[in-house]
Amino acid sequence: MSAFEFLLVFVTLILGLAVSDLCVSLNRLLEAGEKVRWDWLSPMAATVALLKIATQWWQWFGAARLAQGVTFDMFLLLVAGAVLMFLVAAAALPDQVEDAGVDLRAYYARTARRYWLLFGAQYLAVNVFDIWVQMDVGGARPDWTTATIAILPTAAVVLAIVRNRALHTVGLAALIGLYLFQLAGHRLGA
Repeated sequence: MSAFEFLLVFVTLILGLAVSDLCVSLNRLLEAGEKVRWDWLSPMAATVALLKIATQWWQWFGAARLAQGVTFDMFLLLVAGAVLMFLVAAAALPDQVEDAGVDLRAYYARTARRYWLLFGAQYLAVNVFDIWVQMDVGGARPDWTTATIAILPTAAVVLAIVRNRALHTVGLAALIGLYLFQLAGHRLGA
C-alpha cells in the first residue's frame, strides 16, 4: 500500500460514513411517505454535500505524488476537514421522522446556520491543507488565487446569517452547478 493509499483510507472511511448518513436519512424520508412535507432546500443541501464529497474524492486522486511529504500536522487538518464534511452531510437531512411527521422547510430553517458554518469551515480546512501541502511539498508559491479560498467561506457565513430562501436557493443551485461542472468530462489521472 502506498503512502497515498494509506493516508486516504482513514479519510475515506469518514467520507463513506457521510455518504451513508445521507443515504440512510433519505431512505427514512422516502419510507415515511405522507408524513413528510417536502421542500427543495434540504434535498438541495444534501445534493451539495454528496457532490462535494464526490469531487473532493476525485481530486485527491491527482494528489498522490504529494502524499509522501504530508506531515502528521497536515494529516490532522485533512482529518478535521473530513469530519467537518461528515457534519455538513449530517446536517443536510433529518436523521429521524417523528410519528407526527417532518416538515423539511422547517428543518432547513432550523439547521441552515449550522450547515453553512460547517460548510465554510470544511471548505477552509481542506483548502488550507491543499495550499499547505502544495507549498511545503510541491514547492508552490502563494499568488492571487491563494486569496480566493476566502470567497466561498465568506459566502457561507452570509448564508448562515441571512434567512432569505431565494438567496439560499441560488447559493445551493450555484454550488450544485459548480460541483457538477468542475470535473465534468475529467478522467482519473488526467
